Amino acid sequence: MKNLNYLVILLCATFFLNQSCKAQVSEDFVPTEIKIGDKIQGDLSAGEIIELDWAQLSNVACFPGNKFFEFQGNHVFYRLEIEPKSTTVISLTPLNSKDRINLYALRNGSGNINIPPDVQRAISCEAAYPAYHGEPNLNIQSETKEIEFDAINKPYTILIGVAGARDVLEGAYELSIRKK
Repeated sequence: MKNLNYLVILLCATFFLNQSCKAQVSEDFVPTEIKIGDKIQGDLSAGEIIELDWAQLSNVACFPGNKFFEFQGNHVFYRLEIEPKSTTVISLTPLNSKDRINLYALRNGSGNINIPPDVQRAISCEAAYPAYHGEPNLNIQSETKEIEFDAINKPYTILIGVAGARDVLEGAYELSIRKK
């Protein structure tokens, strides 16, 4: 009987921890659909803070855990379909150079609808944020960041994440999408 009680307690604790440790993203937190040629003004205040462990998975490889600082603020998502035989350039410009706003984008098969933290794999992922060793230098002015994706023979879905650094929960930016 003692072993059964122990087993029940262990199962309940495991269930509770599993549920409470999962990142909770609201249901209305969906990517905005965009297209080549768009130039969008946005603000991090429209986003949410998300769990980041997905980004350092080996089959996602977006940014390493020692750079999570750069992505611990609010995230805003956009979704873009790119056509075969094209190069797409995604540019992010913070409207206030004091706002530490960063960019990442995941390439997946056409029609993929997963958004972080519910991402287990990506064909590729690129991230643009200030480069540094050790502690981040918070005095560096924020500047335009760019990411490029090539599509050779197939179309792809690109999920774009605009994210603030730790404690950056608001900040205006311009996101532009163009063909190269």
